[in-house]
Amino acid sequence: MPPTPRPRPRTRTTVLLVVIAVVVGGVGGWTARLPAAAAWRSATSAVGQQSAAATGSTPSAQRPSAAPHTVPPSPTPVDADAAGGDVVPAAEAPAGKPVVDALDLASTWEAPADLPLHGRLLHVVIPATRSHFTARSALVYLPPAALTAAPPALPVAVLLSGQSRGAGPEDVETGGQISVTLDHLAALHGGLAPIVVVPDQLGPESANPMCVDGRLGNSRTYLTEDVPAWVESHLTVQHAASRWTIGGFSQGGTCAIQLGAGDPDRFGSLVDVSGELGPTLGTPAKTIAEGFAGDAAAWRAAQPAALLAAHTPYRASSAFFAAGQDDHSYGPVMPVTAQRARAAGMTVATWVVPGARHSWAAARAAFAAAFSWLQPRTGLAPA
Repeated sequence: MPPTPRPRPRTRTTVLLVVIAVVVGGVGGWTARLPAAAAWRSATSAVGQQSAAATGSTPSAQRPSAAPHTVPPSPTPVDADAAGGDVVPAAEAPAGKPVVDALDLASTWEAPADLPLHGRLLHVVIPATRSHFTARSALVYLPPAALTAAPPALPVAVLLSGQSRGAGPEDVETGGQISVTLDHLAALHGGLAPIVVVPDQLGPESANPMCVDGRLGNSRTYLTEDVPAWVESHLTVQHAASRWTIGGFSQGGTCAIQLGAGDPDRFGSLVDVSGELGPTLGTPAKTIAEGFAGDAAAWRAAQPAALLAAHTPYRASSAFFAAGQDDHSYGPVMPVTAQRARAAGMTVATWVVPGARHSWAAARAAFAAAFSWLQPRTGLAPA
């Protein structure tokens, strides 16, 4: 018989992540001091040295959805669709399991003997049943706890890539190194980490539909309805908004503040890394004409500032904002958006990534910090 897998011992990288988890654990805004900055350079170096520059065009905001979030009545046990997606482990199927709103797994979870050493990255096809949005395959990261014989219901994080020529979900893994980061985080918490879903919000041409519904595609409905419906029908997850996060880098970061601000009943937390002020295709006139069918009022309503004002006060929303210290295009946006979210009632943390530009190196570090910050907020680590 093969030996029983044992939890991986803490490596230098995981110890550094513990340090950063303490640094980012406060609920207020914070700025990394020099020792933490040095730790981040080491940690992100261990995660990987790839630094693909991302020229993020602006994401967009959408209008809030009043539709209730329902769990599909007949969940499909596994995903083996005709487009060649990977098969979701049968134990992850939610069929027959009770619906769980929120769990405090930090105090109740005991890692079983069959806990794997690593998570698993899958490629799946998420159908655009309601939106009819043309999307490429998505990535799904299942942490070690999700790969056990009796996986617990876990929180969900939906992450979005930036937008540039050829950009797409794969960038979150190749540039953001998300599976390595989450593996290290899970090693600190008995295999616990969120299930991460990386859908395609851009479409086959890596265009910029701006995460709104319009003539460029119903990207918003895809992200707020089709993606959650697939997740809840295929994976064992928690359903409360406090256990769902929307996040992204560059254009994906702008989408995150749009969706997090516009649909707080779905996404209780958001992570905006190097996002912009609002949806744009270059100029307001071009954006309104091509993205909003000439409707200037719809464009104004889709701005994150307008969405925040429409939903204030936020009583249970959290937001993490980050940007590179040397990101002179997108960096100045971060404190503006963060202050607007804080004024609207969100619990806000901010971080300026030392020595970083607008690149996946910055996003990689920021995602690691954000997930450490999220662990206690989603019941995966002691508060």
